[in-house]
Amino acid sequence: MEIEKQLMRVGLTEYESRVLISIAKNNEISAKEISINSGVPYSRIYDTINSLLKKQWIKKKTGRPSLFSLGDIDSRIEEYIDESVQITEKIKFNLENLLEKDRYELSPTINVERNWKNFYKKIEKLSNTSNQLTCVYGFYNQIAFEKINLILKNKYGPKNLFIKSELLNNELAKELKKMSFIFNIRILPFTPKVLLFLFDDKDILIVLPPSTKKMELEEREVKILEIRNFEIGKILEKMIEIALSESLPLE
Repeated sequence: MEIEKQLMRVGLTEYESRVLISIAKNNEISAKEISINSGVPYSRIYDTINSLLKKQWIKKKTGRPSLFSLGDIDSRIEEYIDESVQITEKIKFNLENLLEKDRYELSPTINVERNWKNFYKKIEKLSNTSNQLTCVYGFYNQIAFEKINLILKNKYGPKNLFIKSELLNNELAKELKKMSFIFNIRILPFTPKVLLFLFDDKDILIVLPPSTKKMELEEREVKILEIRNFEIGKILEKMIEIALSESLPLE
């Protein structure tokens, strides 16, 4: 069956694919009925169901007997697309490095990913293990801004936050003042139109903005560069020292 082969291409096993198809055909169905309809042996049915529950492809309705239905299929497909895009980006980058023999090898230190969800995971992980942080806001996305603040709220250590002066308005100024106990906030007349986060002078996250029309939305098209490089970190740290002297405090 074609749909079974397609499900196996997105990472499901043969038994998982059969069980998922059986549930899709019947809406809510018991484990025994799934076994009969799918051809998956009853001795293997609960292992397969539990695996699909863990992966959130299906959900369980408790009762006698328990019934199973489809989970959040859209989210599962989105995850597969995101992972595929990441793998494709890595393959493309590494192939380009192989073709350009004289190019400095950066593939061990650069990772390209997409969407805000992956960025939040990255910043959470890095902020948990770093002692100091500098943030540069070259564009403003309210949803992302609030989630970043929530992640960093109870993290300790020196923190600088630079924000582009043209982004500053009364509403944003109020939000920044609430953060003044977390960050040393500085206003810069110019910064590149990116979000930049430097952890411990070596781990760098750069978020490239989505299209202007969708700046306020959390779009899949946003691209994240993760760079781990002491030399680049040192250069950025020197630039931050200059920025501290050339910038203005938040009034």
